Amino acid sequence: MTEKILLVDDEPEIREILAELLEDEGYTVVQAENGEAAFESFMSQEVDLVITDVRMPTMTGVELLKAIKQTDSEVDTIILTGQSDELTAIDCLRAGAYDYLLKPVEDLDVMLNSVNRAIEKRSLRIKNLELMDQLEELAVRDPLTGLYNMRPFYQFVDAEISSAQEHSHHLGVLFLDIDYFKKINDNFGHQFGDHLLRWFAELLKAEQTETTNIFRYGGEEFVMVLPETNTEKTIEIGKRLLEVVRQQEFTHDGVSTNITVSIGGAVYPVDSINQTDLIRLADQALYKAKESGRDCFIMTSSESIIK
Repeated sequence: MTEKILLVDDEPEIREILAELLEDEGYTVVQAENGEAAFESFMSQEVDLVITDVRMPTMTGVELLKAIKQTDSEVDTIILTGQSDELTAIDCLRAGAYDYLLKPVEDLDVMLNSVNRAIEKRSLRIKNLELMDQLEELAVRDPLTGLYNMRPFYQFVDAEISSAQEHSHHLGVLFLDIDYFKKINDNFGHQFGDHLLRWFAELLKAEQTETTNIFRYGGEEFVMVLPETNTEKTIEIGKRLLEVVRQQEFTHDGVSTNITVSIGGAVYPVDSINQTDLIRLADQALYKAKESGRDCFIMTSSESIIK
């Protein structure tokens, strides 16, 4: 990608000379004749660096620098200043300018070096931010299924409970456990089991609504969090999941198997208004479903077995 530089100076001759120099280096240059026009350009498009004169009508380079900083932008600014403005330029450095250059710019290599360093710094910063985003995403994602793991789960439930309380909504929580998963691993091997877990995660994703979030709770246990879902709707979703899983046949490397799931559910605020208790009750309902012969669904509020 060609980096874009916003060049600001009220003297057209200087702008043209510097723009030609920068374009010869492969940069795209956007020109502005004063700080006000420059700020409008800055706000309307992505730029990678700003080079601005200090003394200009309508908005000075110092004012432009401060306006850019107030946007929380990470774009650096290089100040062009006359000899008499050197103290002002130093003040600009204190205010966050990347560098300053004295006018007239007689040694163009000095300017190009400053520009290249600023661009390289920005490029490195962007790469580091992207890497941090990737690392943060990896930290909250289960590497096997791609679902959220338990690290963000409790925070997510807390946020959804707060939202449900504020808007007088319900919130459903379903715990799901693949029945006899250990036997599947023992009979077909752990690689087969891993593929089955990925397949099951995709099955759950296909059933989720726009607001539903799915988490891998651990091992063969998963959680679905259902915002704006009351008890009746939560039961409907649980019954449908039982049937959907029963109807599917999983095949890998020429080996096929059918599975069933046990499901436990709880609903805010019917069963609890507390995050810890809501999760505990849904998990207990799952345990009761497994004790009741598996391949069934139990809601905390009723404890009746749903087949």
